[in-house]
Amino acid sequence: MRIHKSLGVILAMVMLALGVGGGLAPAAYSADGADAPGGAGYSAADLNTGRTTSGSAPAASGADREVPPQEASLSCWDPYFSGSTFAVSCDGSRYYVYVDCSNGYRYVVGPLSGPKRVTLTCPGGYRALRGGGYGS
Repeated sequence: MRIHKSLGVILAMVMLALGVGGGLAPAAYSADGADAPGGAGYSAADLNTGRTTSGSAPAASGADREVPPQEASLSCWDPYFSGSTFAVSCDGSRYYVYVDCSNGYRYVVGPLSGPKRVTLTCPGGYRALRGGGYGS
């Protein structure tokens, strides 16, 4: 009985390690980006004062999701794409700037207010595919 119990434990460990019978599935990242790989580096320069803030923007959702609407009170201009970098200037009262990267994730900075030049760099050298601003 003792041998059967030990063999059962060993067999169960082997099956789990191989992903057989344990219900293991490939790792998936959550929709809110909590488990997404890395963050996108960003900087936001105030166009009035020149003061710059920077940090890391977490993944917000998949890059294939619809972009929220841009209200008439938000103005964005001078978009720039180069490899993994996206930059845009925007002015509004409460807005977000995003970039969709070739790793399948969207990275978002905000809420922001006032005139800013925002630069987002996709993590791991992934290409910046599209970007923009939304909000008001």
